[in-house]
Amino acid sequence: MNRAQAYGDGLFETMRIHRGLILHPEEHYFRLMSGMRILRMQIPSSWSPEGWLQALELDKLDRSLDYRLRLTVWRKGKLGYAPEPESGVDWAVEASALDGIGYPMPVNRPLLGLFQEHRKNSGLLANLKTTSAVLYVLAAGFSREQGVDDVLLLNPENQVIEAGKSNVMLLQGDSLITPPLSSGALKGVMREVVIGLSSKLGLTVREEAFSPFTLQQSDELWLTNALHGVSAVRQFRKTEFGCAKAELMQALVQERAETAQFQ
Repeated sequence: MNRAQAYGDGLFETMRIHRGLILHPEEHYFRLMSGMRILRMQIPSSWSPEGWLQALELDKLDRSLDYRLRLTVWRKGKLGYAPEPESGVDWAVEASALDGIGYPMPVNRPLLGLFQEHRKNSGLLANLKTTSAVLYVLAAGFSREQGVDDVLLLNPENQVIEAGKSNVMLLQGDSLITPPLSSGALKGVMREVVIGLSSKLGLTVREEAFSPFTLQQSDELWLTNALHGVSAVRQFRKTEFGCAKAELMQALVQERAETAQFQ
């Protein structure tokens, strides 16, 4: 048993591998480094922007396939809450082949539900992808029971913060609205990418909290994550949504992914 299993004393990155390369490597790298610093983990000296790729052993993968690659990092040391000084880290890499090459085109059109049994608190730890993921496990189980593809998660103020597997964005006219990180939202890699590309579609980004009722006033409802890029929700309860701008954004995301590698 390691500390990730015993206490959730770890974090992970889930990445899409395309033609043997990580898509959006810079965003994944700096999120991993930031998370390790927040958790006060000792970062291996070899993990420079180029050096960390050697730990992933991407050369073992078939370049003709796309993969879901998960890197899990946990603190070394004996069991007991208090970590040992300068204990270092261990890590594991797991790869599984994905259907299709590149991000889905046309975009996925999931059905969306609402998970209200438990709330996610705000705070700096809420922005990290840690191995303490019980809330997401329960949300995924609820999604399956309800026959939907994903569910919205709420904070104690009943504000939408994210979905069980994705960040959330509302399209209202030319405004793209997404919950702020301060509300408890995960610091998603694809969230950051889409925000950076929004001006190319003439969209203005607003980071603000909203309730589930706000969804009814939206033209499109996007879910964003590193594996699927942008998905356009087909229906939430009785409200149906479009997908035209989501398709355009997905094309921009794919174009960026194939050109934005570490120089």
